[in-house]
Amino acid sequence: MKINAIKITPEEILATVQKYFDDGYRLVTATCVDEGEKIHLIYSFDRELALQNLELCISREQGVPSISSVYACAFLVENEMKELFGIKIDDIALDLGGRLYMVKGAEEAPMARKIEEAGEGVE
Repeated sequence: MKINAIKITPEEILATVQKYFDDGYRLVTATCVDEGEKIHLIYSFDRELALQNLELCISREQGVPSISSVYACAFLVENEMKELFGIKIDDIALDLGGRLYMVKGAEEAPMARKIEEAGEGVE
């Protein structure tokens, strides 16, 4: 996958997102790309019809801070990524506890790739 994005770390996300907010950008969406061992989170922002993307690459075990303290509306897409892909997102303003789409007893993280013992992602 190829996308123009500024690569940042989880430690940089809140300060960077705050700058986008202060500069008048709106949050468009966030996207999760599951590559097996690594997960890419892409946050898209818009100002005056110019799209800017931030990309974080994390391991399955790594968590990321929620950006909902800056963009309150992010709680929806963050709950979606957490619920469907099993991403660890800390301090979501409104954490729905895995009940945005899924019902009690549903398969956990149904869109996450399953990792084989060899460490390769399978679909």
